[in-house]
Amino acid sequence: MTHRGGLTILVPFDVSGEGLPALDVLDHLGTVEVVLLGYFPVPDQAEPALLRDQHGTEAADRLAAVAREHATLDDVLVFTHDREATIDRIADEYDCNAVLTPGRSATVNRVLVPLRGDVNLDRILRVVADLLLAGDETATLFHSVSEDADPSQGELLLMGAVDRLVEYGVDRDRVDWRLAEDGDPQTEIVDLSREYDLVVLGETEPSLRERIIGDVLSGIVDAIDAPALIVRDVE
Repeated sequence: MTHRGGLTILVPFDVSGEGLPALDVLDHLGTVEVVLLGYFPVPDQAEPALLRDQHGTEAADRLAAVAREHATLDDVLVFTHDREATIDRIADEYDCNAVLTPGRSATVNRVLVPLRGDVNLDRILRVVADLLLAGDETATLFHSVSEDADPSQGELLLMGAVDRLVEYGVDRDRVDWRLAEDGDPQTEIVDLSREYDLVVLGETEPSLRERIIGDVLSGIVDAIDAPALIVRDVE
């Protein structure tokens, strides 16, 4: 069976400052649809419309400057009190499969894919298949088991995930797996990410609000230098 499907990625970034995000990684992800979300954080006590009147032109110019550098499906400018809710809403509106956080990588050759069991597993593997079928990257599937867990279960999970990617049409030679035992998964993922150009993670809740701020996954995203592609757990 060969997997067919498109990948739509939401790329949110703050347009309130002078700097622009480094998004060269987008040019190495194959044929993906990109939605740029330029958000302007609005303090609780301020009115979004007032800040838009004051800063709308500059914010729109920054968003347009990034859009000119990359082929995009659309670009959206939002002045918002709630960044996470805005990300969630725009991702739903454009039916985005994943959200990309910028990082240091200018090219993508090696992709790290941490798996936490069956949580969001099928969607993660479909996104990884889309990436690999669109380019020449290789992927490492990673799983960490606790001290009292049976490592053979982790091996079965990883080997089954490799088989799933092969069913989607990915060459088996482009996928390997690593199993860690008795360690801290968050630390292991952060350390391992230094060897890779892109990390594909899966959210645990059907809302970025629950996950991107103040959760374990947020700690990983904040600690790694590589771009992170966060696969949404939504229908």
